[in-house]
Amino acid sequence: MKRNLVAILLIGILLVVGWCYVDPNRLLADVYYVKVPSAEVVTQTSGGYRYDLIGYDEDGKKRPLSIATSGLLPEGNYLRVFVKEDAEVTDYEQVNVLDVPEQLKEEQEEDNSEPLFP
Repeated sequence: MKRNLVAILLIGILLVVGWCYVDPNRLLADVYYVKVPSAEVVTQTSGGYRYDLIGYDEDGKKRPLSIATSGLLPEGNYLRVFVKEDAEVTDYEQVNVLDVPEQLKEEQEEDNSEPLFP
């Protein structure tokens, strides 16, 4: 009886401590990468700003995403975006360019290239 009580108490403590360190916004979310565009293409809303972007996963698959923020994000930064099943962006964080999938970097370079002739 004491062993069962100790085991249940230990499991309960582990669950409580584990829940403190697990972010539910990132739990079971798909991960995509995006590059923050210039401020001219951002939509201003009543609660802040909305970015309509194309996200890339690790395999290079594209998906349209919409990120709502309270302020403007720094232009040109790369973000790791966490997306739930219903295409809702639940969280994001800035990442190093080395962590971004190659296809995103290649397409961003193509978009920023200037024409050779005027």
